[in-house]
Amino acid sequence: MDNDITINKSILHVLDTNAGIPVLSDVLLNMTTGVKEYVEKHVERSIKDADIKRTAFRSQSSFKDLISEYRSHPDELVRASREISQLFFDYMLEHIEIPSADLVFVDFDLKHETHLGIFKFNYKHGYIHYVNTDHGLSNDILVQPCVLPTESQKLDEFVIINMGTNEILIKEKKYSIDNQKDYYISNQLLQCEDAISEKEAFDIVEKTVKKIIATEYSGDINKLNTVKQVMADDYEADSEIDIDNIAKITFNGDEMVQAKFKEAVEQNGLFEKTVPVTQNIEKKIFKKQKFITDTGIEISIPADQLNRNDIIEFKNNPDGTISVEIKNIGLLNQK
Repeated sequence: MDNDITINKSILHVLDTNAGIPVLSDVLLNMTTGVKEYVEKHVERSIKDADIKRTAFRSQSSFKDLISEYRSHPDELVRASREISQLFFDYMLEHIEIPSADLVFVDFDLKHETHLGIFKFNYKHGYIHYVNTDHGLSNDILVQPCVLPTESQKLDEFVIINMGTNEILIKEKKYSIDNQKDYYISNQLLQCEDAISEKEAFDIVEKTVKKIIATEYSGDINKLNTVKQVMADDYEADSEIDIDNIAKITFNGDEMVQAKFKEAVEQNGLFEKTVPVTQNIEKKIFKKQKFITDTGIEISIPADQLNRNDIIEFKNNPDGTISVEIKNIGLLNQK
């Protein structure tokens, strides 16, 4: 468990729309050792989730007023969480596609800053054994329709609000709202500014640059490797994805292609020139690059070695084929 996270208090409310009314707690959650560990693990896993979006309240957000009220009265988590839970439940009743869940509120400190987490534990189907003694002894299997996610499972929906800065981390799913798919938590309930996740930003850049290189440079391997190296360097230096830097170095000297790339990135939904990124997507930035030849040979290369000509070299041959030379091998193991 991350030692920088300290749970102050928590409360759970049952939002089962099949019941017709919410079951709202009057007291805080009893944080036994097992429950505390379960809640802590979900808080930690959520903070590290690559699908979180960083956003803020819109100026006219009424939800912001609820948070401001709780900030002024931090001892009133029971009251504040009941109001927010009722807000969620009323909206869920109107839109039946939104799954029932337990709403778990967690007041916690992260690096000496207080946060309020609203974690939606959507129900899963699970199975348990049942010893039936009605007509002799028989062991049966029963379906449990309201099973909570396990410690190792990621949550589909949650909100984490920095009580000092009002910065919001949110992960959510789209559901049918008035016959149209929409993010109901950010757009309808919290009323946040539009945002995309680090993972979405990375995927947009990666897919766009691959498409540009495929159409403009016939899929030049060296340019694809250059993109990987630029993104890794920008992350290590400034913890960001720099669109202008990627365009400049990858398409060096070709201003027309640079402009095409930037335009295509915006068309795909990424409008910022620089995107701050965290360790949440470090694995995607430094993941091994895999190549598969037309003859079925697979090559997997660490990202930091793609442009090391003393280790591996890609050559474009006059006949349109590609030669790959792996150099200076000290040890070759078979897997």
